[in-house]
Amino acid sequence: MAPRHRSRRRNDQGKDGQEGPRAYHERLYFRRRRQEVIGIIAKRYAKALVELSEEKKIVDKVRADLNSFMGAIESQPRVQKLFVSPAFAPDDKKAVIQELSTRLKLQKETQRFIEYLAESGRIRYVREVHQAFEELLAERQNRASVKLTTAVPVAPADLAGIKKKLEKITGRDVEIDAQVDPAVIGGATARIGSVIYDGTIKNQLDKMRERFMK
Repeated sequence: MAPRHRSRRRNDQGKDGQEGPRAYHERLYFRRRRQEVIGIIAKRYAKALVELSEEKKIVDKVRADLNSFMGAIESQPRVQKLFVSPAFAPDDKKAVIQELSTRLKLQKETQRFIEYLAESGRIRYVREVHQAFEELLAERQNRASVKLTTAVPVAPADLAGIKKKLEKITGRDVEIDAQVDPAVIGGATARIGSVIYDGTIKNQLDKMRERFMK
């Protein structure tokens, strides 16, 4: 009788066909790498817009325009899908941008910039470009934009205390964008530029999972 050979579980497969350690870490690597590339692209476009708005002395107006535009598309999932879908031509996306620009009364410079994102195939990264614009502008104006995410709303008095501490740490004027996300499972996350301070229980659980998967 021929000897029986037990099949070895593939290195990229865990129990019951679930994702194994190798596949898990490869997926994390490629996700991080993709975000790095997107970040580089976003900063390049954001820098051009910052310099243009400073040259024309319309920084505050352009900043307000971008905030209005982002607020408009965040409330319209169909527009978001159109921007990221390769099925729609740049002209289709520009038509939507022109409609929104007219309704929001955007500066012509802001509208032209967003249209250029569509023409160059980068409109799908408009959220990242907006974030990079805010970060670059804050750096030039000695401000620190902080995105604070907590499981429950923060009381105004506590928010003022957090703002004071962050200003002491950064040495800059701090603007806090407070958001609520029950998924953080206790604690809070604070993002200052590309640095994230994560004190949530969820983050601790994720780190434990990574250690166990190694």
